[in-house]
Amino acid sequence: AASDVYKRQAVDSAVVQLVPKPIVRSQEMLNSLEKVTAAIFGQRRKMLRQSLKQVSKDPIEILAKAGLEGNLRPEQLTIEEIVGLARVLRL
Repeated sequence: AASDVYKRQAVDSAVVQLVPKPIVRSQEMLNSLEKVTAAIFGQRRKMLRQSLKQVSKDPIEILAKAGLEGNLRPEQLTIEEIVGLARVLRL
């Protein structure tokens, strides 16, 4: 019989709805994010404290406000940390 060859699979199914978080985009924040990413990724193998000298007189203070270590490299940051850095700078 066909039921002997093809066993019914035990499958659980569910319907999931993904709702994106609202994103607040201001032109000022986008400009700041653009300048921060250009500064930190513009020079290879530089630590954040060195890279941020292009956009701040006191990069150590900026990093402290953002809760970041100065000896980190840009590629070690999460997107949220980069956005947080841009928020602190607001260039």
